[in-house]
Amino acid sequence: MTELRRTLGLRTVVSTGAGMALATVNYVAFIELASYLAGNSAWIAILTSGIMAILAGSCFSELNSMYPSAAGIKLYIEKAFGERAAIIIAGVYVMGQLAIVGAEIYVLSQALGQGFTFVPPVVWAIVFGMALLYLNYRGIRIAGTTQDIIAFAMFVGLILISVYGFYRIDFHVPNAFEVGSLDGFIQAVAIGIACFIAFEWVVTISEEVTNVKVIPRGMMLSLGLLGVTYALFSTAMTSVLGKEELAWVLRPEGLPIPHLLYGKNLLGSFGLYFMIVMALLASLTSLNAGIMTASRFLYAMARDWSIPRFIARLHPKYATPWVAMLVVSGYAILITVYGFLTHFVLSMILIIAATECMIYMVMALCVIRLRYKERETRRGFRIKGGITIPLVVILVYGIVAGSILFGPVKPQDELDQRIALFFILGLAVMNTFYVYTLWPRLRTKYRKLAEARKPRRRRRRPAPSE
Repeated sequence: MTELRRTLGLRTVVSTGAGMALATVNYVAFIELASYLAGNSAWIAILTSGIMAILAGSCFSELNSMYPSAAGIKLYIEKAFGERAAIIIAGVYVMGQLAIVGAEIYVLSQALGQGFTFVPPVVWAIVFGMALLYLNYRGIRIAGTTQDIIAFAMFVGLILISVYGFYRIDFHVPNAFEVGSLDGFIQAVAIGIACFIAFEWVVTISEEVTNVKVIPRGMMLSLGLLGVTYALFSTAMTSVLGKEELAWVLRPEGLPIPHLLYGKNLLGSFGLYFMIVMALLASLTSLNAGIMTASRFLYAMARDWSIPRFIARLHPKYATPWVAMLVVSGYAILITVYGFLTHFVLSMILIIAATECMIYMVMALCVIRLRYKERETRRGFRIKGGITIPLVVILVYGIVAGSILFGPVKPQDELDQRIALFFILGLAVMNTFYVYTLWPRLRTKYRKLAEARKPRRRRRRPAPSE
């Protein structure tokens, strides 16, 4: 039987953990985040979100050290609260997180339209999507190497242009510590959470790393790199251009291209095309990481009979879950169509942030539950301080989730907030319906097939009497 191959090291774990988070849509999120703060203090909200992500990441690290599986997130919930709850929650989480695709391709199309007006943006989306699908199809080593090159090039490029931006303003950041109201800060942190999207998806490649112990180490390194890079770039962008000029990006008639405005202001035409390249790399790394991780998760779910089993098919030569990749791509197309038709980018950012908060709270609950339910199970990584950190994660992310879906927002953001709320509720209803109607029949069918394929023991004939 074909299995996933263990070929990945720490470098690819870091680049994959940072992959989906290094998305073009985050440039818009930085401006949205900054608009809720009084001064140029976006870096404070971003670093706060990053610290919260590290606390949540410690929960994933402990659970992954117990059950290193491609279906890790679903498996953790199953061990703690049962399989039905696991399928429902994991389904809402994965489908909500893939909203990043619609937002990403829409923002990318607007960026490309500024530099290459003679090529329809949708053509770029199709070309890059097919190229990444092919690279993933050919094997995890090729996809992983591609991820390494793009992700680390992104880090270097963003840090360099951030430092140059500070140089242009003589390293003077006005009102760098002025946050403003508590409600505004909480909302800014909530949006900042979406900027660290899916760092935890790196656990889905646990069956393809040479050593499972590199997963928690790589996860924390990727969060550190993301936090520093985001804090530098967002603060440089708002300091060089000013929040008043960037506010145009968030208006209905505006375009989601703050990074292009920043690059052009610093370096003219060269800066414009430099940031277009950065946008392309951002989309490539985000979409590549999405295909790599989401396909492994679906593969493992199908292997465990939680979804139709044909999705677990692996390519006999490349050992890649090619059917799962096609399913992820199909869902991504639907989300992308929504993005192009509605232009509600913020609604997708809020969906991502809310489902992130949900899964972090659930993972913290799993840590607490399994500390008592499976005391003797070996843990390669254990959170210090008992259940204090998991309780802090539940409390903090609960407050942030409430702020995302029900908290006060700017009048122009109210529709996006309602769309996010009803989208998540719709996913919950759909997954619950599946678990209580279709899934039991599916499980029964596969059990019967498995029983039928078991070789029957031949009855032993009695020895002939002498």
